[in-house]
Amino acid sequence: MGCIYSRVCIGETCKGSSINGDPISRHELQQAFSPSSDGGEIRDQLNQLSLTRDPEAGIRRLARVSSQFLPPDGSRIAKVDSEKYELRYSYLSQRGYYPDALDKANQDSFCIHTPFGTDVNDHFFGVFDGHGEFGAECSQFVKRRLCENLLRNSKFNVDPVEACHASFLATNSQLHADVLDDSMSGTTAITILVRGKTVYVANCGDSRAVIAEKKGKDGDIVAVDLSIDQTPYRVDELERVKLCGARVLTLDQIEGLKNPEVPCWGSDEEGDDGDPPRLWVPNGMYPGTAFTRSIGDSIAETIGVVANPEIVSFELTPNNPFFVIASDGVFEFLSSQTVVDMVAKFKDPRDACAAIVAESYRLWLQYETRTDDITVIIVHINGLKEPNVAHSESYREVLRTPVPQVVEVTGSESPSTFGWNARNHRVRQELSRARLRAIENSLENGQGWVPPSSAHRKTWEEEAHIEQALNDHFLFRKLTESQCHVLLDCMQRVNVEPGDIIVKQGGESDCFYVVGSGEFEVLATQEEKDGEVPRVLQRYTAEKLSCFGELALMYNKPLQASVRAVTNGTLWTLKREDFRGILVSEFSNLSSLKLLRSVDLLSRLSILQLSQISDSLSEVTFSSGQTIINKNEVLALYIIQKGRVKLTFDADLLTSPNTYSLKADIENEDDDVQSGTELSIEKPEGSYFGEWSLLDQQIGSLTAVAEDDVVCALLTKDKLESVIGSLQKISQEDHKLRDNSEEFTKSFEFSSFDKVQLSDLEWRKTIYSTDCSEIGLANLKDSENVLTLKKFSKPKVKRLGKESQVLKEKDLIKSMSSSACVPQVLCTFADRIYAGILLNTRLACPLSSILSSPFSESAARYCAASVVIALEDLHKNGVLYRGVSHDVLMLDQRGHIQLVDFRFGKKLSDERTFTICGRADSLAPEIVLGKGHSFPADWYTF
Repeated sequence: MGCIYSRVCIGETCKGSSINGDPISRHELQQAFSPSSDGGEIRDQLNQLSLTRDPEAGIRRLARVSSQFLPPDGSRIAKVDSEKYELRYSYLSQRGYYPDALDKANQDSFCIHTPFGTDVNDHFFGVFDGHGEFGAECSQFVKRRLCENLLRNSKFNVDPVEACHASFLATNSQLHADVLDDSMSGTTAITILVRGKTVYVANCGDSRAVIAEKKGKDGDIVAVDLSIDQTPYRVDELERVKLCGARVLTLDQIEGLKNPEVPCWGSDEEGDDGDPPRLWVPNGMYPGTAFTRSIGDSIAETIGVVANPEIVSFELTPNNPFFVIASDGVFEFLSSQTVVDMVAKFKDPRDACAAIVAESYRLWLQYETRTDDITVIIVHINGLKEPNVAHSESYREVLRTPVPQVVEVTGSESPSTFGWNARNHRVRQELSRARLRAIENSLENGQGWVPPSSAHRKTWEEEAHIEQALNDHFLFRKLTESQCHVLLDCMQRVNVEPGDIIVKQGGESDCFYVVGSGEFEVLATQEEKDGEVPRVLQRYTAEKLSCFGELALMYNKPLQASVRAVTNGTLWTLKREDFRGILVSEFSNLSSLKLLRSVDLLSRLSILQLSQISDSLSEVTFSSGQTIINKNEVLALYIIQKGRVKLTFDADLLTSPNTYSLKADIENEDDDVQSGTELSIEKPEGSYFGEWSLLDQQIGSLTAVAEDDVVCALLTKDKLESVIGSLQKISQEDHKLRDNSEEFTKSFEFSSFDKVQLSDLEWRKTIYSTDCSEIGLANLKDSENVLTLKKFSKPKVKRLGKESQVLKEKDLIKSMSSSACVPQVLCTFADRIYAGILLNTRLACPLSSILSSPFSESAARYCAASVVIALEDLHKNGVLYRGVSHDVLMLDQRGHIQLVDFRFGKKLSDERTFTICGRADSLAPEIVLGKGHSFPADWYTF
């Protein structure tokens, strides 16, 4: 494989990833940071290691591998004696929430080695984000082998940059050679080696390292990226993988929903809707990676997804209070600056880890129907002093080429200002298509999470106590006011007696608890010389506003301590299901979406647009009898959320356009309405009025008065246009789109294609291919008309001896009358290389390309009914299809099923045919037995 891997060494080609050296034996690795570890014994081991300088001894120390949960006893400290400062660190790795795979393993892994190897001044931190079927195994493999390779490298002590580069490539080769299948699986890797006052950051993929820096007299903290995400959003990475043969397309482009010839992504990912550019092999629908570098992924490696790391060295100063290393599950919705701001609010990095993971989790559920695995390591830098000697200017120069991008920086200079024309600015702010479908389904079917009914009605004092206990808690800080009200309603009261065990060490819990009254003690069993001894670690009381179990709201993990009631008391509990429901169902604005969709002027807007409008609604309240609108007052759209409103207006207003809310109520009455008459109507809860103001339409006098206490959601024209643009323009574009669609349909009836030749067409893209043909989109030159072309390669047809089959297929397609599922043949033609059939449809994709996630019941019914209708039409015309398969069934750009592959089709003249043909995995028994078959064979396949 030859590929250009950086702008720094443009023109250089990557060497093969094989690394000479002895194979590394496997080591059984135990969990590190065990609460039972004896600190004195560990220090003795370190002293012995520092004397031996034996790399194998350092490798044996890698048995201290990080456990996959938050440290039970707070953050930990590692000393850098040579520079007289310390690193205080903590970590958290949370398994993702996948509704369709609730038992899916956490594919993230991480390691923390303090010290690293035999030098007590070396410390190592790494995060590994696995992907693919064997992603968890790949990340674990790389976590172990990368550290081993680094310690065994002969240059590790004198040249950590070159040692790190070689270790990444060696680990990649070892993963390829292992029995573990890494063809479509692998892991990204981001590591930091702290050596004295220098940190070495190695990045391979889209995880990220960020360091904080104090600037200015006020000591403002800014984020400095120590790595740049390696994705197709980076121009240099995009050019590199294309030179290696990769196709770079989003899923929308692959499925024909967007033009594949026009890049539909910008230079950064802000505003991304969860459909990033991905890498595909030239003639296949795989592997679809959204990153351009990783370890493993042997198939993706053939199109430029390499394991070469980008390495940055950074000199620490007293102005660097901490650094963060995290998987892309954190940075999908949080910017580097946001993460740094959150960390700066907490004195203990353990609390900061919990807050970042909770906020990332919340945002994932807000914009998606799932969450990614989320891993973060936070390291505080304490006690670092100013250097005695100033750094040389050479510190700002690239260290070496063509070893991958290696940059030394000081101060606030991000690596992006040195060797790369790229930056990290990747914050998604739009709902994914899956999330939009979920909301759409909830609106149409009324499905979704419903708050449980409370068995105990809370008093004002009880609600105030719960609110006070939750005030500024990191899990609930970002909830809206409406969500907080729902959360209060969800909390259930539990009475306890002395000795009751609330949660048990080693067990699991799915509840969060707020202490309402009484006293509770936290117990943990600890290993000592005399055996296991239970110890009281902490006490919870209502006076302290105590609460516990917050991590149980996010995932299942064995509990590290027990909680036992000391006295009689009460607890307020919140279940994980309810907490997740509050976040996932967006209970706070689902009703608003329903109301917005009921407004006639807004009914054609997308769910995404309605969601954006919903966020812009302002709430106003009126007491009974209060005037809401006076005559000739500038109006807005009012959506009545509670109460009743009386409208009084002149009957002449009914002749004005866009007054649907007034006309609907009057049309329900049988009385004749005369001009000049003053009319009064009552608008109940869930109705609206004032929609004409969104189109800047002025009408005559109208008054609105609250008949009882009223709550309205208010939307002004300015607010609407700031979110989605001009409603009038959107309406005009919608009409234009419908007109173009009608014109496109009519064009086939009146345009002549008799003289069209293959040379008159421009091939756009391939959607489906067989052994000797391609089906895809083409357009007439100098025309915007895009059609479906089925072209046969004459050399392939001749080589396979299928001339007769192709001619029969052409005659069969031309003989059939056009139907909803069988497109009409516009013309046929041939040149020296190809024979073609032009069809009057615009195909989008095979049905198989959208089956990666389960269909809703209504979508499955629609597809099944379409196939039934298609087969019935064929059978009425005497045609046996023998080709029903999700790979062969096509969807056009309107979402209709289309049959365009008639390789196995046959016009039946007799009751039975005896030819054995069709797809081997779906042949009817009568075809296999050779007893003759007819139309029922199609239904067996279906």
